[in-house]
Amino acid sequence: MTWTLHHGDCLDPVTGLASLADRSVDVTISDPPYEVEAHTQQRRHKACGVGGVVDIVEFPLNFDAITGEQRDKSAEHVSRVTRHRAIVFCQVEAIAAWRSSFAACASKRDALEYRRTLVWVKPDAMPSLHGRYPGQAFEAMILLQRPSAPACPLGGKARIYEFMRANDGRLPNLHPTTKPLPLMRQIVEDFTDENDTILDPFAGSGTTGVAAIQLGRHFIGWERDANYHAIATRRLRGDEAKPNPAQPSLFGGAA
Repeated sequence: MTWTLHHGDCLDPVTGLASLADRSVDVTISDPPYEVEAHTQQRRHKACGVGGVVDIVEFPLNFDAITGEQRDKSAEHVSRVTRHRAIVFCQVEAIAAWRSSFAACASKRDALEYRRTLVWVKPDAMPSLHGRYPGQAFEAMILLQRPSAPACPLGGKARIYEFMRANDGRLPNLHPTTKPLPLMRQIVEDFTDENDTILDPFAGSGTTGVAAIQLGRHFIGWERDANYHAIATRRLRGDEAKPNPAQPSLFGGAA
């Protein structure tokens, strides 16, 4: 399987997604930066003291939140270059915003249209450390598809994706928002066919690309951070990304 991982901004007007031809990739699967409200990670600073008081210190993520303009431009490019369907991770509060961004691109016939919100349930989700209300144990994905697209391999089955946040332990702390490889393998299997080309404009540590190559798909990605680009490149070049279609699935058959 072939892969290309560009080092740069996917929204660059020359070297980014603008360089791809219309409908030149089969499926887009991506986890773009979330909105600014979600871009603060809270960590326990010290254990409970007298009276059970807990100090919370905020550590911002080491990459920028997405802006409304960037969200609109991303949706515009994905709508143009994607042949069949797109799956975009987003915080639940931003589902409406992403739907609106894609709807603004839907003036043409046979455009990508919102179809479903999918859910990744995290059994090991972090609790809400302040204790005032529950932690959030899931993340959302929106599915967009062209009316002309063939049925996806999942077909009409309902699916809740329940996977632990942690990866397999061999590659810890690759990226602050790394998605587990088993999750991405299942999504690739459910929504793409063998030999499809998968696009990830926000590649991060390359997990979508690794899943694509393992399952016999081609991959094109962009990552603008030099460190994450290097990590993703090593993974895509290494043994982890060798074809491996027979890995067991939680849902039966190969993952």
